[in-house]
Amino acid sequence: MEAALLPLAGGLLTDPDGAIRLRAVNILAALGPAAAPYADRLAELLDDDAADEYLDGTVGEFARWALARSGDPRALPGLVEQLRAQEEEQGRGYVTGDPRRPDITDVLSPLRAHADVLLPAMREVIRRDGARGGATRGLLAVLETWGEDALSALPDLLPLLADTWTSIHVIRILQAMGPAAASAEPALRTCQVIDHPGNHWTVTWTAAWISGNREAALRLVGEAVLAAQEPGYGPFGALAGFGLAAAPYAERVRSIMETSTQPWTQLSAAVTLVSITGEAGPAMAVLEQCVLAIAAGGDLFGVFHDALRALIRLGGTSPAIRTALLAVRESQRRLSQLDGYQGILQDEELRALVEQALACPGADAGCQMADEGCLPGILTCNRQGGEHVRQAIQGVAVRHWAMVIGITMVILAAIASPIIISAVSGSGHCAVDQCHSPGTGGGGGGG
Repeated sequence: MEAALLPLAGGLLTDPDGAIRLRAVNILAALGPAAAPYADRLAELLDDDAADEYLDGTVGEFARWALARSGDPRALPGLVEQLRAQEEEQGRGYVTGDPRRPDITDVLSPLRAHADVLLPAMREVIRRDGARGGATRGLLAVLETWGEDALSALPDLLPLLADTWTSIHVIRILQAMGPAAASAEPALRTCQVIDHPGNHWTVTWTAAWISGNREAALRLVGEAVLAAQEPGYGPFGALAGFGLAAAPYAERVRSIMETSTQPWTQLSAAVTLVSITGEAGPAMAVLEQCVLAIAAGGDLFGVFHDALRALIRLGGTSPAIRTALLAVRESQRRLSQLDGYQGILQDEELRALVEQALACPGADAGCQMADEGCLPGILTCNRQGGEHVRQAIQGVAVRHWAMVIGITMVILAAIASPIIISAVSGSGHCAVDQCHSPGTGGGGGGG
């Protein structure tokens, strides 16, 4: 299917009808790295301002995103300013399943390798627009995913601690940076947050974390976890960042894992327990439950995402998990409840993680999580699975075609009759939704 779709969309990049070019570029952007052979043609369209009155964005904006999806550096000049202008637009509207311009975080977060090129423009936007700028919080979310690679932006982030609109977002960035952001401690201790005990505790704990005072930081977390009253459990996930030093709190975390009825809480407790004890056995049953649920048709894709990352970090799987992952790999359904391009991105990411998890050996490989001192949720794989991630992303899954074929049908209809494309575009229903409707059911786990 990819072999047929790519040349079709690529051949329409020079169509005289701007609306057709826009749809063709959108398909190539959705395909990501698989569209790399058309990068030169896409680069020629960066200044193409043709649009469709019923859709969001221009040909040039989609072309820049398509290049960014392939990691092509020609996408970088002007990218941040383009995204800022998009966020500053008044009255922007779109249908979620139709081609639309992607959000700041979806474009920039995967471009961490190009942080040195993008950061100057991002810092300029933050300085110019301040805490209340339309693009500011989106840029802060990106910087959080970049962690220490965003350290040069620290001087521009400190003023944002004085505004409750952005202070918690900056605090999360400081947590991701860790002790490398120690110079921010004085500003952090005087920052403005919404008056809530949890926010004030977060400020105190983050200050201890970035100062490098691990004993004080651990004591703050441990005391909060032990003092927490159900149905809350306190910040127990933060214990994972201290590795085996947090072992004295293992029984409390084990209790949370065994008594909670919430999948995400159970999973977080399981991952934390492995991190602070070095023993994978007690947590493997929870990880199995998360993975087997998806193989059986479940839709807690956020929980599944974190379970996969935990398995990769562990460096091993159980026979039951491996069997379930193989079933998920062969599944024709889209691993997402999201609409439009975001459904493609989530499916793509999850399938890449499945490949990486399958590349890990069996459960007897030993735990790789304990005493590594990482913040919970910042999980990486040290194994050869990275190559499988690249291969999975380069070969876009067949499951995506249920979404993009609908758009292709619109293009083909346009070639046959321009009247048809106008009728479809103006109908208020996107071809994507007609071809594929996400499953229903309880969300959870952030979709």
